[in-house]
Parts: sequence; structure tokens; C-alpha cells
Amino acid sequence: MNEEITLREVADYLDHVGIQFMATIGLDGKPKVRPMQYMVLEDEKLWFCTNSKKEVYAELQANPTIELCGCKLEKDEIQTPWIRFSAEVVFEERQDIRDAIIEKSAIVNALYKDMRQNPIFKVFYLKHIDGWLTNLGNVKGLEHKAEFAKPVHFRF
Repeated sequence: MNEEITLREVADYLDHVGIQFMATIGLDGKPKVRPMQYMVLEDEKLWFCTNSKKEVYAELQANPTIELCGCKLEKDEIQTPWIRFSAEVVFEERQDIRDAIIEKSAIVNALYKDMRQNPIFKVFYLKHIDGWLTNLGNVKGLEHKAEFAKPVHFRF
């Protein structure tokens, strides 16, 4: 259990960033990175969505391990926080989660609002999350500056 940062704080930061980048292992065995957007926090789980016709869905079926990284450059660039974590993807058929995502995301709403039960619309959550929230000024090998936020390790 993590004591320094909550799952809600991770979710709020992902919302602040807007778009994150998810790395998967491609069907060809090579890494693939693509934009992905965290959608909702429900049942103490971070939920995302995809389409079963996309390559990412097939990749996650074959190897459900991902890394996710996100950052939104702030005015004080060197203090800009960024997040990176690994996790395992779990697909689950949850209409309530589909509905919550459709209500939250303008993109998903435009695509699926009239097809809420379309079987290609897949939702998944992350488990075994292990990562860091740090800042651009925290660079290994350089002298640590007291005014910079300290990196925070988390596991959920």
C-alpha cells in the first residue's frame, strides 16, 4: 500500500495531463508507443478504453503488460511533474464503466454515444501499478536541489 500518494491523486494528475503515452509489446515483438487517455477512477481502479479492432487490443490480449508515461509542460519547466508506471491490463465487460467513459470523454462520446453496447468498445483497468511521480529537474547524477519536489514512488 502506498502512503505518500493516493490513487485519486494519480488519477487527478492523469486528468491534468490529458494524454499519456502507453507502451506495449507489439505482435512483432517490438515496443509500440501510442497516445492513450486515462478515463475514470471507479472501484479503486484506473479505467481506460479501446476498440477491439485496433492493433493495441490484440497486443494487450497477447501481452497485458504496459508502461504509461505522461507529462504536461508547466510554466516553470524544471519543476514540471511527470508520471511513469508499469501495470497489468485487465479487460472486463462493464456497461457502467462504458457509460461513465462516454459521459466524461468528448471523443468517446462522439464515437459511441449511440452505440453504448457495441461489442468492439472495450474497457480495461490496471492492476499491479508500480511507478513514480517526479519532475523534470530531478536528474540522476546531478546534485539534488532542495527546492525541487522529491520523487514519489507508488504501488497500487
